[in-house]
Amino acid sequence: MILAVIFAPFYEWYAHKFILHKELTPNKNWMRDFQIKLHHGHHAEPDNINLQFAPPLAIITLFVQTYLFYSILCLSFTNAVVPIFSTFLYYLFYEWIHLAHHHKNYKPKTTLGKTLKEAHMQHHFHNENYNWGITNMLADYFFQTKKTSKEISKSLTAKTIAGYSKDLHQ
Repeated sequence: MILAVIFAPFYEWYAHKFILHKELTPNKNWMRDFQIKLHHGHHAEPDNINLQFAPPLAIITLFVQTYLFYSILCLSFTNAVVPIFSTFLYYLFYEWIHLAHHHKNYKPKTTLGKTLKEAHMQHHFHNENYNWGITNMLADYFFQTKKTSKEISKSLTAKTIAGYSKDLHQ
């Protein structure tokens, strides 16, 4: 379980920055559609509930790769069951927190919750190049990408990451 807790904040940051915000495949095909459904569409329409959750294929792929990683790390497929189960619980927590960030009526009660929601909203509406964390800001602090709107300029591409716009690419 400790493996999931240690790796999750950094994987969350890495995946958001380098996988979810990756340049779109230039050809209109299944991969481009998958990228749009996975995250580019979410930036274009952050309030669209259908674009707030990862597609099933992405989730299955993530868990197969993670299970294999844990199997190698634990030197056993059997011993990898505990960290993969912990990762599954963390993933459910991740999706719940992400949904809460986007729900208009959700008002965090803790300072940490308010900070997380504010950072995520700044990521979507102020500058997409900062505040990559969803469930925590540990990796953002570590990599110095935790920023407030006062520290960074407003980006013109927060809703059109990698050039995707729902109006231009339907």
